[in-house]
Amino acid sequence: MKRWFSNPVLASELKIRMRSWRTVLMVVGYLAIMLAIAYLFLTASVRTMSRYGGVNISSNLGLQLYMILAFIQFMLIIILIPAQTAGAISGEREKQTLDLLLCTPLSSLSIVLGKMLSSMSFVLLLTIASIPLFSLVFLFGGIAPMDIVTLFAFYLITAFAVGSIGIFCSVLFKKTSTATVVAYIVIFALGIITLLLGTYMMSEFLGRNPNFSSVYIPFPFYLNPAVGLSDLLGQQSGNTGGMGLPILGISSAMYNANVAMTGSLSWMAQKLGIWGTNLVIISVISVVLLLISAWVIKPVRTIHSSKRHSAGTGVN
Repeated sequence: MKRWFSNPVLASELKIRMRSWRTVLMVVGYLAIMLAIAYLFLTASVRTMSRYGGVNISSNLGLQLYMILAFIQFMLIIILIPAQTAGAISGEREKQTLDLLLCTPLSSLSIVLGKMLSSMSFVLLLTIASIPLFSLVFLFGGIAPMDIVTLFAFYLITAFAVGSIGIFCSVLFKKTSTATVVAYIVIFALGIITLLLGTYMMSEFLGRNPNFSSVYIPFPFYLNPAVGLSDLLGQQSGNTGGMGLPILGISSAMYNANVAMTGSLSWMAQKLGIWGTNLVIISVISVVLLLISAWVIKPVRTIHSSKRHSAGTGVN
């Protein structure tokens, strides 16, 4: 386990990326933008409340601010990480340094993980640096500290999944531009096509079963991180109004009543929730993509080396 934390590729890339003042300025700028958005939202909400008699909706105000910040962070991961990771391996090919990297004692899996984590490091730094901003929510209530811990754990696993897609495309395609475009197409398919397909499957199922009393969750929803985030935020908001749950045909009251679910992987969703099941599935897919990527860039296959060795022995 210690080997992954002392990965030479990761350590070298981090030193290069984190030394410049540009990184510091970008972190400060990002946090300033997030803080400005929170300030403008709170200012507009307070003015609206005072105009309509000062109705006490502090809990709802905190939840709304929490969801806005959570959505911004999620979009940061989805938009930036594919562009960062899609050029990790293909960029080495274009610079003609990949062969030199493969000649080192590092395994191909170590190289893939090191390049992926180093490419994701800046986005992860922005995500972690924004944690103090979420403490503003505690001024209004409605969100517990454990909710924020759970949300950022969701972010890390989602970032890992998105990064594995980018690195997989970087391994398959020689040009960075092609790898980047394909990575965004795959992310688009996960975000839009799975949502449309899942909604269609749900409408078809409910049309055939009009008296269905349980919650039907089609499999494509489990592949969509946006659905997982929507479900997580909906559960954390309780009965005060979830975000995105109407898309799934689920309300907070239904969750609190422990209404039975059906459909593919419903047994897992009953225990982990939709967002937990989503994390398990995308984690498995991510590991598979990383293993395939490591196998593809491996310079010498065991079967080929054994054949060459036997051929050489025959000649001698």
